Amino acid sequence: MAGDTWGERSELIRIRRRPDLIHLLVNMVAVGAVVAVGTLCINTTNGLQTDIQHGFRFTPAFLLDGVALLTRIAAYAVPLGIAVEQALRGQAKRVADAVVAAAFAYAIAGSAAPDLGCLAAVVAALTILGFDGRPALRAFACSCIAIYSVTAVVDGTSGLVGFAAALALGRAVAFGWRYARGVATDRLTAAGVMEALVRAGLEPVDCSAEDREARRFAVRCADGGLLDVHLLERDRQAARLIHRVNRLIRLRAGARRREMFGLRRAVSHEALISYALRNAGINTPTLLAVREVSADATLLAYEHVPARVLGEIPGEELTDATVERVWKTVRELGRHQIAHRRLSPTSILVDDDGHIWLTDLRHGEIAATELQQLLDVAEAMTSLAIKVGPERAVRIGAEVLGEHRIGATLPVLQKIVLTRATRAAVGRSGRLLAQLRKQVLTLESPTEAAAPVKLERLRLKTVLAATAGCVAVYGLMAQISSAEDHSGHGLWRLIASASPGWLLLAGAAAALTYVAAAAQLAGFIPESLPKARNLMVQLASSFFALFAPAGLGGVTLNVRFLRKRGIADGAAVTAVGASQAIAFIAHLVLVAVFGFFVGSAWLGSATGPLGLVLALALLTVLTLAVPPVHRFAQRRLAPFFEGSLPRLIEVAQDPRKLALALGGTLAISLLNTLCLWSCIHALTPHGAPSYAKVAFLYLTVQAATAAVPTPAGMGAVEVGLSSALVKAASLASPSVVIAVLGYRLLTTYLPPAPGYVALLLLRRRNTV
Repeated sequence: MAGDTWGERSELIRIRRRPDLIHLLVNMVAVGAVVAVGTLCINTTNGLQTDIQHGFRFTPAFLLDGVALLTRIAAYAVPLGIAVEQALRGQAKRVADAVVAAAFAYAIAGSAAPDLGCLAAVVAALTILGFDGRPALRAFACSCIAIYSVTAVVDGTSGLVGFAAALALGRAVAFGWRYARGVATDRLTAAGVMEALVRAGLEPVDCSAEDREARRFAVRCADGGLLDVHLLERDRQAARLIHRVNRLIRLRAGARRREMFGLRRAVSHEALISYALRNAGINTPTLLAVREVSADATLLAYEHVPARVLGEIPGEELTDATVERVWKTVRELGRHQIAHRRLSPTSILVDDDGHIWLTDLRHGEIAATELQQLLDVAEAMTSLAIKVGPERAVRIGAEVLGEHRIGATLPVLQKIVLTRATRAAVGRSGRLLAQLRKQVLTLESPTEAAAPVKLERLRLKTVLAATAGCVAVYGLMAQISSAEDHSGHGLWRLIASASPGWLLLAGAAAALTYVAAAAQLAGFIPESLPKARNLMVQLASSFFALFAPAGLGGVTLNVRFLRKRGIADGAAVTAVGASQAIAFIAHLVLVAVFGFFVGSAWLGSATGPLGLVLALALLTVLTLAVPPVHRFAQRRLAPFFEGSLPRLIEVAQDPRKLALALGGTLAISLLNTLCLWSCIHALTPHGAPSYAKVAFLYLTVQAATAAVPTPAGMGAVEVGLSSALVKAASLASPSVVIAVLGYRLLTTYLPPAPGYVALLLLRRRNTV
């Protein structure tokens, strides 16, 4: 027999499976979430538990006790029976792992209540032992545990939150122990590979592992032929599960590669792509055999091709003819509507005659879309540029595919869609993608170049902004609740008690900020703007501001408005950029001016303004003296001011435009401060701080919260202003909270309603 001749067919090893780690993390998060809900929402959970108990109040006690006893016995008997069965079948190590996991689970959960410890131990043992493919037994065990938990909640033995936490804790302990210990599995050896090849009709005589980690083997046959054998194993399918799920969530359907989560589907798809490439006349190693060697492993045997990987060939050895052959292979892929999706330097082989071979086919696509084919072109161009430079890669690609086809890749030439190997090489080469784009633009004129295609469904910034928004809303609700609790009155009664005159002044100041914004924009444009439509654009920008980070809401709308007025794109962008630059400088000047006027009134001493001035001075010195900080500031600010400098010089030569620009810029900050100051006076007529102190606090908080990625600074501005006014101005917390919320209502939360109407009117008139 083959096994007797070549040795043991398999070896027993322990492996740490990535799914166990994922389950551990998920269940730990579940434990934390359950405990947090039980702590923060104690009234809700107690009410739910009371409702469950009331639902069974007419059930006889003896019946509940009997059901609880029977289900408890059954819940203990199932893992005990499975353990005995597995011990008799020689799986004593798994039984020992189950006992250890159960002991740990009981020790952790049992410290809170013995019943919870027993439940966690049963769950941990069942998780380790498994049910050996018996769904009926699994359903019975889960039903017993669920019924016992409900009866325990009904008779008040334990709480609902405790049982939920015990279930998640038991599974977390089991998966943690299994990941730490590893799972015993039969790993196929070289002898097992040769035995499988014999059953496939081949005649192997020697086998050696090329890459034990990747499970690749080199096999020599009796006729002198060589085979490359790839072993796909189920446990390795989940090795990059987190990365694959991340790309599945982040990337859009056309941009992400096909991910096969099932072993059989992955094998079938790779074989299909191999046959499709061979049928299209594209060089790829011949697939000679596909064999299932066990329930968890499948073997694919390819004919060996004596060739070198593109990534291992020095760039100077790659001639123009070789690069041209790579591009011709890409052209053939497109002609047959096939996408490889991994044309990285490790997937392209070059043989001794200069012919190109493609490997690593598991992510390929048949009847590929235009986007998928363009992504192939972009990946091939990047892989070639890594070896021969952007100029040669783009030039030869344009000769083979045509300038239009190479230029069409510009919108998809993004790092996110490249393979991991290509991304790593690009990272080591510095600004390779930027150089590639520049080279492509020499073929495709900048005016014809398309904007980048949005390939990501979710960005990290989007997730952070959404999370920060949720936290901000929660903080806002907490502030409102806190104000009501401290005042002893309802929110609307507090607002009703406010001074109408001051509220009217606050509303007028908030409304005038849009007039100031319109004047600011008009001041930076040499052309005359229609006053009514300019004012409507500023009002419409309040709708965008509610859904964008602070300071970004009106920029895009202003640029679109200027473009519709016939102003060139460059002039429109520089005008808006100049207004932002002046606003930044004016903000710093106002902080310094009001800080000087506040003086010793700040916290009873001059430490506040002095500390701020010293901090600004220290930041300036660090920016000028420390090279890394200086380079960072130059990289961030230089483009901002360089594009705006000509516009600023032009504005300075026209006194009327200069007055509009500077006056509007300063008026926006001063009117916002007036609105906040009036809201404070409306609720605290006695002891209200001076306008200068409110302005200093407002401008400082506004600058500090500008970097918070929540829409319109939601949450951060409210918390920052309330805290600053309470601590620095010695105002009562409830009045300050309501005053700040009133200011935000007038300037941020109410204007989007008329702003949306203004936006609809502007769009109907084709103004934006």
